[in-house]
Amino acid sequence: MKTYDVIIIGGGHNGLVASIYLAMKGLKTLVVEERKKLGGMADTAEYKGVKYSRASYVLGLFPRRIQDEIEVEFPVIESDYIEVFVTESKKVVKVWRDRDKRIQEFEKLGEKKYSKLDEFILSSRKLLEEKFTYVITPPSIEEIKQSNELLLEKTETILREYLDNYEELYPIFSYDFMLSQPSYLFVYFFSTDWKILKGGMGTVGEVLSKRAKELGVDIITGSKVSEITIKNGEVRGVILQGGERIESKSVLFTGNPLLLENLTNGEVKVDVHSPPAGYGRYNIILKDMVKINDPLKIDYFKGLIVLPQGEITIPSVVDETLNGHVITVMGTMEGLEEFFPDIKEKTEYVDKVNWRVVEKEYDNPYGNPNHLPMYSSYLFDNRPKKGWGYRTPIKGLYIGGSGAYPGGQVTGIPGRNAAMTIIYDMTKNNKY
Repeated sequence: MKTYDVIIIGGGHNGLVASIYLAMKGLKTLVVEERKKLGGMADTAEYKGVKYSRASYVLGLFPRRIQDEIEVEFPVIESDYIEVFVTESKKVVKVWRDRDKRIQEFEKLGEKKYSKLDEFILSSRKLLEEKFTYVITPPSIEEIKQSNELLLEKTETILREYLDNYEELYPIFSYDFMLSQPSYLFVYFFSTDWKILKGGMGTVGEVLSKRAKELGVDIITGSKVSEITIKNGEVRGVILQGGERIESKSVLFTGNPLLLENLTNGEVKVDVHSPPAGYGRYNIILKDMVKINDPLKIDYFKGLIVLPQGEITIPSVVDETLNGHVITVMGTMEGLEEFFPDIKEKTEYVDKVNWRVVEKEYDNPYGNPNHLPMYSSYLFDNRPKKGWGYRTPIKGLYIGGSGAYPGGQVTGIPGRNAAMTIIYDMTKNNKY
C-alpha cells in the first residue's frame, strides 16, 4: 500500500500551491484530481482548436509574495488599465493602474473625494496583507474591527460617502450583492493587478503543476477519491473510486467543503446555506473579429472591459496563442449588438457556463465560484465554520480551498496557509 506524508484532494490552484509548499519542506506529497486536467476552474477549454478561459477569466488576486515564495511566474498581458468601465449613458471611465492617473480620471468626472476612497482601499489592503493574510489562524471579526472598523461598515455606506455620483459609478467598485455586506469585501476584490493570462486561465494549472513535479510531487488525474478514511477520530488516508487505498496521517481537502460530509461518512459536516449561484457566463467563439462601436477602442481590450451587460474580455486581441477570436461575457448577451453590431453573424459557437455546469463539471455543489458565499456570515474565522480555520474536527484532516479563509478567486492564499498549518502541526515550530 502506498504511503505519503500528505495527500491533497483536488488539483485546482490551491491544491497545487499547497503541494509546492509541502514539497519544498521535503514532505512526500500526492495530489489526486478527479478531472483529467489540473487547475480546477482556472481552466482553458477548446472549441475546434480555439482556446478560451472557460470559468475564471482574469488573474488579479494571486499575490506576488506567493509567486516569489514558490518560484513561479505567470505570463500575463500587460496593460495600462485595471479595467475600462462604460456606464449606462456610455460614459467611459478608465481605471488606471497608475494611482495618480487613476485619481485624475475620477476628478475629471467631478469626483472630488475619490482620492480619499482610493486611500481607504489601498491602506486597507496593505493592512490586510501585512497582518491578516498569511496566517494559520484566521482573524475574528473582533480583530478586524480593532484594526479598522470601517472594514465592517456596509459597502454602500462607504461608497456613498466618497462617490459624488454614486448611482452611476458604484459598479466600478462593487457587485450588487456586496452593497449590504461589509466594505471588507469590495476591498478584497479590488486589485491593481487584474490582467488577462496568456494561453487562458488554464496556464495557472500548467505553471503550478510543472513546479510541483520539479519538486517531486506525485499527481494523479482522472481519479476520484470516494472516501477519506478515519479511525478513532484521526485520518488514515483515502480510498480511490476504483478501490485503491493510500495511507497518510495528513489529508488536505481543497474542494467545496460541502462535499466533506459524504467523503467522511457524515463525520465532518458543514452547515452552510448556499443557494445556487445566479450568474451567466458566456464564451463566444467568433468566425472573425467583430466590429467595435464607439465609445470602445481596440486598445481597451488588453484587459477587462465592464459594459452594462457585464464583464467582457476579448483575449484574442492580445493573445495569438488562442488560435482564433473569442469574447467572454460574465453577465448577459442581451444588447451586445450596441457595442459589437455584427456579433450575431460573427458568432460560431456559444459555451454557456451557469451554476449547473459548474456543479457537474467541477464537482462544486451549487456552482458558487467562491465555493461558499462571500457573505458576512462566512467571512474571517467563520469560514467555513467557527473554530475550524484550516483544520477540521478530525485530527489530520485539513481544508485549503476557496471555502476556507480568506475566500474565493484565484489567490492561492488558502492553499498556502493550509500547507503552513500542516507544517506547523508536524513540526510544532512557530517559524512557518
